[in-house]
Amino acid sequence: MISDQVPVIENIKAAFLNSDSLLFEEPNNLLKQELRDPSTYNSIINAIANGASKMNQIATTAKVASGAVSTYLKNLIDLGIVSKKVPVTEMDKPKSKKTIYVISDGMFRFWYTFVGKNISLIEAGYADLVAKQIEQGLSNFLGPSFEQLSQEYLWQHMMDKEIVPEYFRRLGYWWGTDKKAKKQVEMDIVGISIDNLAGFFGECKWKNELISKSILETLIYRSSLFTYPKKYYYLFSEVGFTDECKKLAKKVNCHLISFSEM
Repeated sequence: MISDQVPVIENIKAAFLNSDSLLFEEPNNLLKQELRDPSTYNSIINAIANGASKMNQIATTAKVASGAVSTYLKNLIDLGIVSKKVPVTEMDKPKSKKTIYVISDGMFRFWYTFVGKNISLIEAGYADLVAKQIEQGLSNFLGPSFEQLSQEYLWQHMMDKEIVPEYFRRLGYWWGTDKKAKKQVEMDIVGISIDNLAGFFGECKWKNELISKSILETLIYRSSLFTYPKKYYYLFSEVGFTDECKKLAKKVNCHLISFSEM
């Protein structure tokens, strides 16, 4: 259904933004085929799409009994629609209190972000208006996908010592408290070496602008929240890096990787 001969937004309009489009009702159709109570699952996915990430938040927003929501989430995880995330430093804990839930299926995440809430507009013939909304929000929407792609890039280059100087046993997202600044912070990539002596730190920016020196400075600062004696840095960019960023990257031996190289 996707053609590389036409712009992305034209593909989106053809696949989603018409009541006769093949993907216009795809999530609802899939939920009806796979699950007994599609309306409740729809409410749960909507809750996650609108920012609820912890189990109690999802239960409250979706108006589902807190004792039952875990079963619904497990079924959505089994279908590959939703996934559980914990900070990479919590992966060894069987029941982390920092567990959050995200929509992991790209088509579902797109539909619930842009299509579901605009069904009335689309059916009324205002697909072009919805398409403009999508164009404006597409860069932000693609951010998490680019983060995942960047993590996969490092996994794929595990044996390339120029990019990954030593093996890591864990690599993922991290969020926690910056005690100095007294605020919550997030990092797109944090990895831990096999011997626990090295940390891998990365930031990913899916924007049509060069990554500035300040982004790398922030990454270096946030890496100071960890006590690993060795630290490796990575910046991933849609389009590239400023000269000032490149200079600092040389000093700290940070790998600069643009989308075209991936």
